[in-house]
Amino acid sequence: MIQKAHSLGSKKLIYLRVSVVILLTSFVLSCTSNIKNHGYIPSKLELDALVIGKDTKKSVGEKVGLPATAGLEGSYYYVRSKLNALGFQSDQIIDRTVVVLSFDKRGKLKNIETFNVDNENFVRLDYRVTETGLDDKNILQQIIGSIGGPSASSLGL
Repeated sequence: MIQKAHSLGSKKLIYLRVSVVILLTSFVLSCTSNIKNHGYIPSKLELDALVIGKDTKKSVGEKVGLPATAGLEGSYYYVRSKLNALGFQSDQIIDRTVVVLSFDKRGKLKNIETFNVDNENFVRLDYRVTETGLDDKNILQQIIGSIGGPSASSLGL
């Protein structure tokens, strides 16, 4: 009878120890953070290889890869998010970067913009655009448009 009571007490002690170990392990694991990366943006070197006004949608796709999302006006959007999953809590956004490649009506690369989303506000990090000022005018339209313009003598030069 005494041995039965002793073995019953040792079983309770073992269960208590196992419960404490499980509880401590759960507590330690809930305090660790887990960084997750989602999405893709081209590297700075890949973006520098793109030539504004010469590259097309096809060549951009070959050089830097196809985007996750394309806009209605034909722009390409590359999005990368870094999330922190703290224990059993929902994921929190640490960093989100968006690269926008815009194209003109002919399908040529018009500009490259890089944004960072900070507190739900877009912050422009990089902006690369080459404006020609010609606005799709052919040579005859440019010549005819300059006929009625000011001359050097009327400007006092």
